[in-house]
Amino acid sequence: MRILIIQHDADGGPGVLLPPLESAAEIAYWRVWESPERPDLDGFDAVVSLGGTAHPDQDDRHPWLAAELDLLEEALDFGTPVLGVCLGSQLLARAGGGQVGQVERPEVGVFRDVGVRAEARDDLLFAALPRPFFGLEWHYYGFELPPGATLLAANDSSNQAFRLQNRAWGVQFHLEIDAPGLLGWADLAPEVIEAAGGRARFEKSIETFMDQSTAAARAVAERFAVVVSVTAGELPPAALDALEHRPDPIAEAQAAGVPPEVIAAMLQMRDQQRF
Repeated sequence: MRILIIQHDADGGPGVLLPPLESAAEIAYWRVWESPERPDLDGFDAVVSLGGTAHPDQDDRHPWLAAELDLLEEALDFGTPVLGVCLGSQLLARAGGGQVGQVERPEVGVFRDVGVRAEARDDLLFAALPRPFFGLEWHYYGFELPPGATLLAANDSSNQAFRLQNRAWGVQFHLEIDAPGLLGWADLAPEVIEAAGGRARFEKSIETFMDQSTAAARAVAERFAVVVSVTAGELPPAALDALEHRPDPIAEAQAAGVPPEVIAAMLQMRDQQRF
C-alpha cells in the first residue's frame, strides 16, 4: 500500500500525521517546489495534501497548482481516499467544485474552537475529535463546500472541515503541526505572533492545546489509514464499523453519577453542537 504526500513548502511537512501513516503504508512525496509536474496517481492508494504559503487561486504564480487540482480531481473520480489540510483542504474543495477565496476574519497564529458539528459524531475520521476542539489556525483563505459535501466543523471565521464521497476529507486547521514545527513557524513570522498577542501568550497556548491537538491528529491519521486499507482491499469493509462509533459523553456522565445540573449543562452544550 502506498500513500502520496503532497508537500508545498520545505517547512510544511506531515508532522504528527506521519507516524501512523508510515506504520500502515509506504510513503512517497511530491514536493511541488522541486517539480511542478504531477506524479501519476496509478500505484497510489491515497493522497494527503498539506498546507502551504501559496493561496489556492494563485494559478498564475504557481505552475503546480493546476497539476495538483488535476490530480485531486482524478482521485475523486477514482474514489481514492484523500486528506487535505489547510491549503490542501482548499484545493480539495476546489477540485470537487467548491469555491475558494479570502475570508473576512482570517485566523492566523492562534488556537481556536473549530466548531465540531453533530455531523462529525459518526464520521469515519472526525468522530475522533473531542468537543470542543481547539485547532491551530493559520489561514487567510477558506473554502465553500463542494456539491454533495457534508460540513463537519465550522466557526465564526470559516468552514473548518468537510467530507466528500465518504472517502475524501478537508480540514482547514493545522491538524498536522507539532510544537517544534509551530515554534519554527513563529520564528519565521514574529510579526504574526506579535499581532496575535505576543510570544509569551503564543507559547502558553501551545502548552495548553498542543497535547489535545496531537492526540486528535494521531487518531485521525490512524482512522484514515484504516479507510485506505479497506479501499485498497487489505482490510475487510467491516473494519470501518468500529470507526463510526463514538461513546456518548452524556450517557457516560449519567452512568458515573454526575449531578443533574451538570447533565443539564451538557445537554445544552450538545444542543449548541459543542460536542
